[in-house]
Amino acid sequence: MLVPGRKAIAVIYGGLCHGLFVAGVAMMIWQMYFGMSRCFGTLAWPWSIAANALLILQFPIAHSLLLTGRGRMALARLAPRSIGRDMAPTSFVIVAALQTLLLFSLWTPSGTVWWQAAGITQFMFSGLYLTSWLLLAKAIFDAGLGLQTGAIGWLGVLRNRRPAYPPMPRSGLFRFSRQPIYFAFTLTVWTAPVWTPDQLIVAVVLTAYCLTGPLFKERRFRRMFGAEFETYRRGLSYFVPMPPSAPRNDLTIYDRYASRWWDGSVRWLRTLQNLVPARLQYFDTLIDWRGKTVLDLGCGGGFMAEALARRGAVVHAIDPAMDAIAIARQHAANLGLDIGYQTGVGEALPFADGSLDAVVCVDVLEHVVDVGRVISEVRRVLRPGGMFLFDTINRTVLARLVVVYLAEDVLRLLPRGTHDPAKFIKPRELEGMLTRKGFKTFLPVGLGPRGLSRRLDFKFGRLPVIAILYMSHAIKD
Repeated sequence: MLVPGRKAIAVIYGGLCHGLFVAGVAMMIWQMYFGMSRCFGTLAWPWSIAANALLILQFPIAHSLLLTGRGRMALARLAPRSIGRDMAPTSFVIVAALQTLLLFSLWTPSGTVWWQAAGITQFMFSGLYLTSWLLLAKAIFDAGLGLQTGAIGWLGVLRNRRPAYPPMPRSGLFRFSRQPIYFAFTLTVWTAPVWTPDQLIVAVVLTAYCLTGPLFKERRFRRMFGAEFETYRRGLSYFVPMPPSAPRNDLTIYDRYASRWWDGSVRWLRTLQNLVPARLQYFDTLIDWRGKTVLDLGCGGGFMAEALARRGAVVHAIDPAMDAIAIARQHAANLGLDIGYQTGVGEALPFADGSLDAVVCVDVLEHVVDVGRVISEVRRVLRPGGMFLFDTINRTVLARLVVVYLAEDVLRLLPRGTHDPAKFIKPRELEGMLTRKGFKTFLPVGLGPRGLSRRLDFKFGRLPVIAILYMSHAIKD
């Protein structure tokens, strides 16, 4: 059933909605810039306290209630019945804008100014305040400008269509926080260049609402979007924008990048390849590879395995990444290198007891499920006097900063999520495990960047410190 004059009603509601929206936002920007000291309330104490309390509380309470099922039913009654549900987004913004206008215009100032920025400080705080509002505008745009300003309601009625609700926001600032609108709004209340008791009260109450109010919104999103929302929220910051956390110790990267292992197109794979000469510069001083039966444990696509084969070793290699093993086999075959590649894990090595002269295990121990089990398996397959050569990452604050934050998150020398810093191993812990398993251990040496190549990739070598990467060896007693 068509409501007579529905288009006229839609236009009136639209004009009211956007007019109040602009007025409410302008009033809020103006009054908070001056620390709520220029509002128009004139009640005397103690009535001003009661009135201000009602003004500050009505905003979060009513705003939250209107997001519930009953609240949406109430919004639908604010327009003619046949178009009430379609006009609900517009009605919601009308109510919210009225609430904002009332709070920031009718507040009765205390008359006390604690602090007012001046000179360069005023310039700095004004810039922060402006930036906060621009951030809020960006978040509103990312969430869907039509929905956030109420336009989808009255425009839908005007065009005889149902409101075109946007999909669940996942782009823009929503890639870094589930609630960037509330975060940006919180910034606006704390960056004002004038501070009064009034501004502090407003900032505290509205911040508390911004931290708790989105829980109602997320409950609604969980009902509306189900598994899509659960997938989106997993690993993403609730409030403060942060890079989404990647899965830690993500070993799928070795299969994902297998086809590009040897073509030199991927920087982090070039980094792994550049580590091989530095490792062998140390390992070569410990063992003569010629004729030795050697296992490359955790071989990936074969960088270390091929280098060992060229030194005359009889090389076996194992890795859980099936695609990487396939590429390694193909590359070795193309070069005429006889390397025995197999798919498997370090906790269950497919070799007979005492069948190997050496096991090389680089960039692996910080990834395995059970380090102790791997060491037991290595000892089992080594001959008496056999050598275990390895490197790994020290569990220090510096290692976490360099390997995870800088190398993965900032410089992207490695894919984000490659390492779990909780799995890094202190040298003393590893020495203790090796000793208990029946190995003779030796002092570790440091490993790290020593320069840059023409492609601006790191070149590696020994370092005098072991706070990040360290190499060592152990001999089976």
